[in-house]
Amino acid sequence: MILTDFDGTLVPIASAPGRARLDRAGRALLRWLRDQPRTRVGVISGRALPTLRALIRIPGLIYVGNHGLEMAGPGVRFVHPNAARSIPTVVRVAAQLRHALHDIPGAFIEQKRLSLSVHWRLVAPRDLARFRQRMRRVLAGWVASRAVRVTRGKRVIEIRPPVNWDKGRAVLWLMKRYGFAGSEVWYFGDDATDEDAFRAVNRAGGTTVFVGRDRRRTAAAERVLGIVQARALLRRLRQGVG
Repeated sequence: MILTDFDGTLVPIASAPGRARLDRAGRALLRWLRDQPRTRVGVISGRALPTLRALIRIPGLIYVGNHGLEMAGPGVRFVHPNAARSIPTVVRVAAQLRHALHDIPGAFIEQKRLSLSVHWRLVAPRDLARFRQRMRRVLAGWVASRAVRVTRGKRVIEIRPPVNWDKGRAVLWLMKRYGFAGSEVWYFGDDATDEDAFRAVNRAGGTTVFVGRDRRRTAAAERVLGIVQARALLRRLRQGVG
């Protein structure tokens, strides 16, 4: 089983979420991996499931959106029930954030039904203090009441339902669902949200690969410098990968 993050792992991180593109070579690689004997291939992302599927457009893959809260693939349809119940809260938080951030250029709210992403990659340095102050002001009450969870990635703040679920738990669920042992699993990722998956796969006896030049500490057992090197490693995976 080969599982990989999308942004920053399969494709470069774009200045805005809608600008990310999987090129022809990347699409061909995923198709080739999908067609290997005894192999399942999954893409695990913070993006909403419909968005992820539209970006990749390859049948037969496992698609995991919203950091594991929703999944679809051969024989699989899953939405975390407690996350679904939090949708009205997510909508209210999104409305408050839009109002609070409306005059901060570059701040972008990506509403993903089950969660929110607030991107600040394009926020000018002079506006960052104001951006962070307003984010804290809006989110403080929601976090204090445990109505949402807040996590951080690469210049993005994630607002998620308060459920005990993450990419790591999603990976373990998929392993059980498809009948793969931990030693048969590879996981590729580049961001803080992938650390849960790294730890879960490590404990199961699989192989974990951090993608990128960032030298921060990671639970991944191996490192490659970037997307080109990650794709090269994926090409070397043969029938020994289940």
